[in-house]
Amino acid sequence: MKKAPVLLLSIRYEREVKAVLEQAGKSVLLAAPDSDVGRAYRNSSAFIALVDARGAIELGLAKAAELSQHVADRRGAMLVLLSRKDAQSLDRVYEVGATHYLVSPFGGDQLLSALRFAERMIERMRTSGTEAALAQAQDYLQQSPRWYWSAGSNTVRLNDDLSALLGLTGAEEVPLRMLARLLPVRELADFRAAMRPLLEAEVSGPVDHPLNLPDKKTRLVHHVSPVHGENGEFSGLMAAVEDIFETATQKRLSAHFDSLTGLASLSSIRARIDEALVADRDPQVGAIAVLIGLSRFDQINASFGRHVADLLLQAVSRRLRRLIEERGFDNTVAARLGGTEFAVVFFGPIQLNQGVFFSQLVSGIFDRPFIIEGRRIYLSCRIGIAASDPDMTSSDELLRAATSALASARSLGPNAFQVYLSGHDTDPVRLATLEQSVRDAARSGELDLRYQPQVDASNNQIVGVEALLRYEHPVYGQLTADTLLSTAERGEFGVEFGRSILRQAFREAASWPSDMQHLRLSVNVTAADMRDTEFVSSLIDSLSQANFPPDRLTLEITEGSLVENLEHTADMLSALKRRDIRIAIDDFGTGYSSLAYLKALPLDYLKIDKRIAADITGETRDKIIVRGVIDMARSLDMTVVAEGVESETQLDLLIRAGCNWYQGFLCAGAMPTDEMVPFIRHWNKAAGKKVANS
Repeated sequence: MKKAPVLLLSIRYEREVKAVLEQAGKSVLLAAPDSDVGRAYRNSSAFIALVDARGAIELGLAKAAELSQHVADRRGAMLVLLSRKDAQSLDRVYEVGATHYLVSPFGGDQLLSALRFAERMIERMRTSGTEAALAQAQDYLQQSPRWYWSAGSNTVRLNDDLSALLGLTGAEEVPLRMLARLLPVRELADFRAAMRPLLEAEVSGPVDHPLNLPDKKTRLVHHVSPVHGENGEFSGLMAAVEDIFETATQKRLSAHFDSLTGLASLSSIRARIDEALVADRDPQVGAIAVLIGLSRFDQINASFGRHVADLLLQAVSRRLRRLIEERGFDNTVAARLGGTEFAVVFFGPIQLNQGVFFSQLVSGIFDRPFIIEGRRIYLSCRIGIAASDPDMTSSDELLRAATSALASARSLGPNAFQVYLSGHDTDPVRLATLEQSVRDAARSGELDLRYQPQVDASNNQIVGVEALLRYEHPVYGQLTADTLLSTAERGEFGVEFGRSILRQAFREAASWPSDMQHLRLSVNVTAADMRDTEFVSSLIDSLSQANFPPDRLTLEITEGSLVENLEHTADMLSALKRRDIRIAIDDFGTGYSSLAYLKALPLDYLKIDKRIAADITGETRDKIIVRGVIDMARSLDMTVVAEGVESETQLDLLIRAGCNWYQGFLCAGAMPTDEMVPFIRHWNKAAGKKVANS
């Protein structure tokens, strides 16, 4: 994939963007703004489509919409470049199917870094249940019509697809004059004039012309480029502006993917489940099926018509796919089962709580309206969850169980879910009472707070801890903080839940022994907390009641929570800072990653997400990105904390890059207070001796 070209559509800055990409060693295929860019992408070997919409936002977004489904079908990525004044159009950029964006002003390094993030997303999909789909797509790409020509030669080499397209089946090398006869004299002269500068300068570029075939007249585009490592040799990948050929591989692909959404088909997902159930006969769960049924769709179809309904289904599929990709769910396949039902299947070994967690996230993608051809359309869903057991032998059994759960969920409120619990023959589908369980646990103080040490890299002393939330549910097993917080949000008790967690953390920290009183306590703040107008006063009251000093408290806030209302956020954080409370931006690099709020908000710490921190041991470009983030934070007088540090090599590289603190399994995981206190005593004592003896 890394050697695949980038399809570039730039309305005003084509030459500049193309030059940056080619200087970085990227192969570039150009698409004209007035061309069928979707077909150009599909008939190319590109995985990344780069749409430069600067200075022409409407046309750029229209072209991005044309590309969207083709990019989704190939499991590719689409990067949209925006002018500063168009940054407010991010919702529209999202709706047309872009996977990445970049707002000017930016330099060549930032553009290449954005492409690296897109490439990494595609690479991750290779190892998350889509390997077979990518292999099939590559098989198709290798059969695209292509020619090869060496400078000065009187012959052209053709691959099999091009030979078949031209009616020259079996011909591998043909005279130039034979191909010239396919073009009218005037068109041939224009074609030569367009080719000449590309060949002389040895650069890539598109050349198009009409072509007379036995059964029709069509127009072809040659994506011409020098062959890497072969001096004087060029290749041309031919893309039809009209559909004039269909390979056998394309037909095979249609059996594996839903033609409307690009998700896996019902037959494909059945085959995957059957394979997993046969291969996995141990007691652990081999697969979990999450069935998602859309609501109110018949009404939408009647009101707006089939065309809008189809676009809406495509938009739902894009949000599902993006949710899976952004959350990094491994070994997972999304499918459309037909009509208005979708499925996401997790392949094991896996626990039921992952399906529950994912269902909470799915409900969130319906919180925002879908923008379809200028219309704001609101949708809701119902969700059914089922996990395989050792007695299941076929996909029919698993899907039937999930369908039963979905049918029961349809009698509940919007975005509700039900879980199929095997072993309860009299009542196989039980109402998932997760919301009430979480509410009761928070009120009674039954939630489990664990503390993960944070280490000062300069002296290896533990200087703080982050409070992490857990809950052992009797049915779903151990639930993570993300599941608990999303459950509280959906149950509309997010504010109450957040306050309960903060009070519990302050009470526990205030009771630590005197030799632990130097530790900073970091707690996570949710989006619901940030929207609460009484958050600051409630927080101060909770600190006072627990007798915990504000100057030992750090609030960790995610990027998404920061930018919901920047002005309100700035006022709130300033009020907290006046009370000596410090602020950290959490999981930096996984969300908006904007310099705007880093400069505008009073932030003390920048926490690098563990996936970004891991890149310090990767390729040169990955290291540059991590170092750039650290340098940026240090220049803004922020303390840099790396999450997920697991090796000495990783830590050494992070320290050299300028990282101040770290947390991760290299030191310790999260632990309860009774384990944390002796651990920190032993660690700091050993670290102090090491410094004294050095």
